[in-house]
Amino acid sequence: MKTLQTILSQFGYVDSKQLKELSSAFPDMQLVIKWGASPREQVSASQVAERIAEHEAQTDDYVREVFISSTNFRMLKQVLLNQDSNYYA
Repeated sequence: MKTLQTILSQFGYVDSKQLKELSSAFPDMQLVIKWGASPREQVSASQVAERIAEHEAQTDDYVREVFISSTNFRMLKQVLLNQDSNYYA
């Protein structure tokens, strides 16, 4: 739960340590991978690390950031922080 609150305080951005925690605690949570050149992809937390390794091995592209989609971010914020959806808007 603390990891989710930290991610919310980071406006939904996920670092590699948090990704490991999310993939074990919430493996089906959808995260967005933002690539340097390729289109964004939405992938389950449990598959993000594998997808990044696969994509970087096949292309010259790189990961810019990984984050929770805005829809899921708003829902998590409402539940965990008990605040209205425009708090971070």
